[in-house]
Order: sequence, then structure tokens, then C-alpha cells
Amino acid sequence: MRLNFTGPNLRTVKRTFLSLLFLSLVLLLNGQATAQVIYQGGSNVQFLYGRNLERSGELATITLEHFGTYGVLEQFGFADLYNNVSLESPSLYTEWYPKLSLSRVLGKEINRGPVSDVLWAGGVNVLFGGTGDFFVYLTGPAFRFRLPGSGLLQLETYYYKQHGEEYEGTYQITPSWDIPLPVSEKVRLRFRGFMDYIGDRGPGGAQFLTQPQLFLDLGNTWGKPGKVYLGSEWRYWNNVAGIEGLDESILQANLLISLE
Repeated sequence: MRLNFTGPNLRTVKRTFLSLLFLSLVLLLNGQATAQVIYQGGSNVQFLYGRNLERSGELATITLEHFGTYGVLEQFGFADLYNNVSLESPSLYTEWYPKLSLSRVLGKEINRGPVSDVLWAGGVNVLFGGTGDFFVYLTGPAFRFRLPGSGLLQLETYYYKQHGEEYEGTYQITPSWDIPLPVSEKVRLRFRGFMDYIGDRGPGGAQFLTQPQLFLDLGNTWGKPGKVYLGSEWRYWNNVAGIEGLDESILQANLLISLE
């Protein structure tokens, strides 16, 4: 269930967000050819299909995900196109997080126990279509932790504000991870995902959302590691959209294809 915010002010905010996002992409793509600091990043597309374990119903999702760095800046974003397989009312949900890296500003890695970097982040969450839509903006520090190998572990802490006078500002705490698990020379697993804990924002209570994923590096079995992954994702949402007692549990098959 989604809360409905479709007034003219929200439509203006959405148009402004899309304009800024488009301008940022144009500047980044144009800067690759001329800037001394080269933009580096990677993208993937995911195809998911699963069933709601709490209630009957099927869900199909196409996700486009991107991460990139540009000097002291980095960004992460994704877009989900999903619906209940009927194709009658698809929804587009997107999140975008630009971040400023303190270690890259200082020119050296931060050595504070397990912390390897501190970042200041902003973010927007936007839903288009479906039964309703909403706009959320976030800001706050993020902490990246030192892990052996190429694994990623970070903790993001945000001030969270949903558009609408009736909504109070609250907090969001998000640990996320992406950890390779080599089993053998041929069998390589990858465990990734995140957890969002969002506090009470006025109407609606606190909510918890997690989406852990476990993948087999399918491409590695034919000598092309890191290109194609096959696995599963479990999406669990306690108090969906802040509605107490409304939970969602969806187990999905997931095919991830790297676009690098």
C-alpha cells in the first residue's frame, strides 16, 4: 500500500528532481573526455520474479543500478520498474544518493579503528505511478568499514523527511554490504543487500525493510567472472509505508547482468 501525494507542489518537486538528475548525468558524461579526474563507475540490470509469502500475488521487477566516483564525489542510484505481473499499473521507484568522501578530500585513507572513510551524503526517494506516489529527501553522514579483500560494508545515517506538512522529520539507519564468498575456483558466491530502519514520522509508525541477495557468479563457470549472476532475493518489509501491522515478505529469483 502506498500513501498518495499528487498535489501540484509535489509534481513541481518531481520535475525539478528529474531536471537536476538529467543535468548531473550530462555533466558527468561530458566531463569524462576533458576532466583530469576521470569518472569511473559500473552499472547492472536485474530481473526479479517472486511471490508474496504473506499474501497471494506475484511480483515482477526490472532494476537498473549504478555506482560511480568522480574525484572526491561518488554516487549510487537505482530505479525499480515493478508491478503485480498484470502490467495494468506499473510503478517506477527510484533512489539517488550523491556523497562527498572525506578521505578523498584529505588525500589519504582515514584510520579510525575499523572505519576507512567518512562521507557526507544526500538522497532522494521518489515513486511514480501505481496507486500513489511520494517524495522523500535525506541527508547525513555515512561510514565505510575496512574489510579484507574487495568486500564492502557501510553504515548510513540520515535525517529523513517525507514531502507533506503532516509529516515530521525522522531518522533512517541503513547498513549495507556486498561481500564475495569464494567457495572454489569455479564456484564463487556473492552476498549483498541492505537494511533500512525508518523512525516514526508522524502519520504511521516506524518501519523496517531489508533485501538480502545471494548470487552465484554464473559467468565465472565459463571463464567470464563478474558478468552474469543468478540467485535469489528476499524482501521483508515490517509495517509497510509505516502502517502498523501490515507486513510484506517476498521471495524472488534474481538474474543480474553487469553492464560494464
